[in-house]
Amino acid sequence: MKTKPLALALVGGVLLAGLPAAAHADDDDDRDRTINRTGDYTVKKGREIDGNITIRKGNLVINGDVDGNVTVRHGNIVIRGDVDGNVRQLGRGSVTVTRSGSVDGNIVERDHGNLTVSGDVDGTVTELHRGHVRVYRAAEIDGSVRERGVGHLLVWRGADVEGSLSEGGPGRLVRR
Repeated sequence: MKTKPLALALVGGVLLAGLPAAAHADDDDDRDRTINRTGDYTVKKGREIDGNITIRKGNLVINGDVDGNVTVRHGNIVIRGDVDGNVRQLGRGSVTVTRSGSVDGNIVERDHGNLTVSGDVDGTVTELHRGHVRVYRAAEIDGSVRERGVGHLLVWRGADVEGSLSEGGPGRLVRR
Protein backbone atom coordinates (compact mmCIF):
# COMPACT_ATOMS: atom_id res chain seq x y z
CA MET A 1 0.00 0.00 0.00
CA LYS A 2 2.85 2.38 0.70
CA THR A 3 4.26 1.88 -2.79
CA LYS A 4 1.23 3.46 -4.48
CA PRO A 5 1.69 6.97 -2.93
CA LEU A 6 5.42 6.71 -3.58
CA ALA A 7 4.80 5.79 -7.22
CA LEU A 8 2.35 8.69 -7.63
CA ALA A 9 4.82 11.12 -6.07
CA LEU A 10 7.56 9.85 -8.38
CA VAL A 11 5.37 10.22 -11.49
CA GLY A 12 4.27 13.70 -10.37
CA GLY A 13 7.88 14.73 -9.80
CA VAL A 14 8.90 13.54 -13.25
CA LEU A 15 6.02 15.45 -14.83
CA LEU A 16 6.83 18.64 -12.93
CA ALA A 17 10.51 18.36 -13.83
CA GLY A 18 9.56 18.20 -17.50
CA LEU A 19 7.38 21.31 -17.46
CA PRO A 20 10.14 23.96 -17.53
CA ALA A 21 11.85 22.18 -20.41
CA ALA A 22 8.57 21.97 -22.33
CA ALA A 23 7.85 25.66 -21.73
CA HIS A 24 11.36 26.58 -22.84
CA ALA A 25 11.07 24.42 -25.98
CA ASP A 26 7.75 26.11 -26.82
CA ASP A 27 9.41 29.52 -26.46
CA ASP A 28 12.18 28.47 -28.87
CA ASP A 29 9.77 27.12 -31.49
CA ASP A 30 8.15 30.23 -32.96
CA ARG A 31 7.01 28.69 -36.23
CA ASP A 32 3.38 29.06 -37.23
CA ARG A 33 2.39 31.53 -34.54
CA THR A 34 1.91 35.18 -33.86
CA ILE A 35 4.33 36.77 -31.42
CA ASN A 36 3.15 39.54 -29.07
CA ARG A 37 5.79 40.74 -26.62
CA THR A 38 6.71 43.63 -24.37
CA GLY A 39 10.44 44.28 -24.37
CA ASP A 40 13.28 43.38 -26.72
CA TYR A 41 13.02 40.41 -29.09
CA THR A 42 15.47 38.89 -31.60
CA VAL A 43 14.71 36.52 -34.46
CA LYS A 44 17.90 34.48 -34.64
CA LYS A 45 19.72 33.71 -37.89
CA GLY A 46 18.37 30.48 -39.35
CA ARG A 47 15.00 30.81 -37.57
CA GLU A 48 11.78 31.08 -39.59
CA ILE A 49 8.66 32.61 -38.10
CA ASP A 50 5.39 32.09 -39.94
CA GLY A 51 3.17 34.76 -38.38
CA ASN A 52 3.01 38.38 -37.35
CA ILE A 53 5.27 39.98 -34.74
CA THR A 54 4.11 42.82 -32.45
CA ILE A 55 6.55 44.32 -29.96
CA ARG A 56 5.72 47.02 -27.39
CA LYS A 57 8.32 49.12 -25.57
CA GLY A 58 11.25 47.17 -26.93
CA ASN A 59 13.57 46.71 -29.87
CA LEU A 60 13.19 44.07 -32.57
CA VAL A 61 16.18 42.61 -34.42
CA ILE A 62 15.45 40.28 -37.33
CA ASN A 63 18.41 38.13 -38.36
CA GLY A 64 16.26 35.25 -39.66
CA ASP A 65 13.06 35.10 -41.72
CA VAL A 66 9.57 36.40 -40.88
CA ASP A 67 6.61 35.49 -43.06
CA GLY A 68 4.14 38.04 -41.72
CA ASN A 69 3.73 41.67 -40.72
CA VAL A 70 6.00 43.36 -38.17
CA THR A 71 4.84 46.14 -35.81
CA VAL A 72 6.89 47.82 -33.08
CA ARG A 73 5.49 50.47 -30.73
CA HIS A 74 8.11 52.62 -28.99
CA GLY A 75 11.22 50.78 -30.08
CA ASN A 76 13.67 50.25 -32.93
CA ILE A 77 13.54 47.72 -35.75
CA VAL A 78 16.72 46.36 -37.34
CA ILE A 79 16.26 44.02 -40.31
CA ARG A 80 19.28 41.92 -41.29
CA GLY A 81 17.22 38.97 -42.54
CA ASP A 82 14.01 38.74 -44.58
CA VAL A 83 10.50 40.01 -43.87
CA ASP A 84 7.71 38.86 -46.18
CA GLY A 85 5.10 41.40 -45.05
CA ASN A 86 4.69 45.02 -44.03
CA VAL A 87 6.83 46.76 -41.41
CA ARG A 88 5.39 49.48 -39.11
CA GLN A 89 7.13 51.44 -36.39
CA LEU A 90 4.82 53.54 -34.19
CA GLY A 91 5.95 55.96 -31.48
CA ARG A 92 9.57 56.72 -30.69
CA GLY A 93 11.98 54.49 -32.56
CA SER A 94 13.65 53.93 -35.91
CA VAL A 95 13.67 51.40 -38.73
CA THR A 96 16.88 50.15 -40.35
CA VAL A 97 17.11 47.73 -43.28
CA THR A 98 20.76 46.70 -43.54
CA ARG A 99 22.56 45.61 -46.72
CA SER A 100 21.71 41.98 -45.97
CA GLY A 101 18.09 42.79 -45.11
CA SER A 102 15.04 42.61 -47.34
CA VAL A 103 11.37 43.51 -46.96
CA ASP A 104 8.72 42.20 -49.36
CA GLY A 105 6.13 44.81 -48.38
CA ASN A 106 5.78 48.43 -47.32
CA ILE A 107 7.64 50.19 -44.51
CA VAL A 108 6.06 52.99 -42.44
CA GLU A 109 7.74 54.92 -39.60
CA ARG A 110 5.27 57.17 -37.73
CA ASP A 111 6.96 59.38 -35.15
CA HIS A 112 10.30 60.83 -34.11
CA GLY A 113 12.58 58.12 -35.53
CA ASN A 114 14.58 57.75 -38.71
CA LEU A 115 14.06 55.31 -41.53
CA THR A 116 17.27 53.95 -43.10
CA VAL A 117 17.48 51.60 -46.09
CA SER A 118 20.64 49.91 -47.35
CA GLY A 119 19.01 46.63 -48.45
CA ASP A 120 16.05 45.57 -50.63
CA VAL A 121 12.45 46.75 -50.25
CA ASP A 122 9.73 45.51 -52.62
CA GLY A 123 7.23 48.18 -51.57
CA THR A 124 6.86 51.82 -50.57
CA VAL A 125 8.98 53.45 -47.86
CA THR A 126 7.23 56.22 -45.85
CA GLU A 127 8.22 58.40 -42.88
CA LEU A 128 5.31 60.39 -41.44
CA HIS A 129 6.54 62.63 -38.63
CA ARG A 130 9.87 64.07 -37.43
CA GLY A 131 12.51 61.63 -38.65
CA HIS A 132 14.74 61.56 -41.70
CA VAL A 133 14.71 59.00 -44.49
CA ARG A 134 18.13 57.82 -45.62
CA VAL A 135 18.46 55.69 -48.75
CA TYR A 136 22.05 54.51 -49.14
CA ARG A 137 23.77 53.51 -52.40
CA ALA A 138 23.33 49.76 -51.83
CA ALA A 139 19.53 50.15 -51.50
CA GLU A 140 17.12 48.68 -54.04
CA ILE A 141 13.54 49.89 -53.61
CA ASP A 142 10.82 48.76 -56.06
CA GLY A 143 8.26 51.29 -54.78
CA SER A 144 8.34 54.99 -53.94
CA VAL A 145 10.10 56.75 -51.07
CA ARG A 146 8.10 59.43 -49.22
CA GLU A 147 8.95 61.74 -46.34
CA ARG A 148 5.87 63.58 -45.05
CA GLY A 149 7.05 65.15 -41.81
CA VAL A 150 9.65 67.62 -40.60
CA GLY A 151 12.73 65.55 -41.57
CA HIS A 152 14.70 65.36 -44.80
CA LEU A 153 14.78 62.74 -47.55
CA LEU A 154 18.44 61.89 -48.23
CA VAL A 155 19.29 59.69 -51.22
CA TRP A 156 22.85 58.59 -51.99
CA ARG A 157 24.09 58.29 -55.58
CA GLY A 158 23.81 54.68 -56.74
CA ALA A 159 20.62 53.88 -54.83
CA ASP A 160 18.08 52.12 -57.08
CA VAL A 161 14.55 53.49 -56.52
CA GLU A 162 11.99 52.35 -59.11
CA GLY A 163 9.19 54.66 -57.93
CA SER A 164 9.14 58.35 -57.13
CA LEU A 165 11.00 60.32 -54.44
CA SER A 166 8.84 62.87 -52.64
CA GLU A 167 9.35 65.25 -49.73
CA GLY A 168 5.93 66.44 -48.56
CA GLY A 169 6.85 68.32 -45.40
CA PRO A 170 9.05 71.32 -44.60
CA GLY A 171 12.22 69.21 -45.04
CA ARG A 172 14.29 68.90 -48.21
CA LEU A 173 15.05 66.22 -50.78
CA VAL A 174 18.84 65.94 -50.79
CA ARG A 175 20.76 63.87 -53.34
CA ARG A 176 24.29 62.96 -52.25
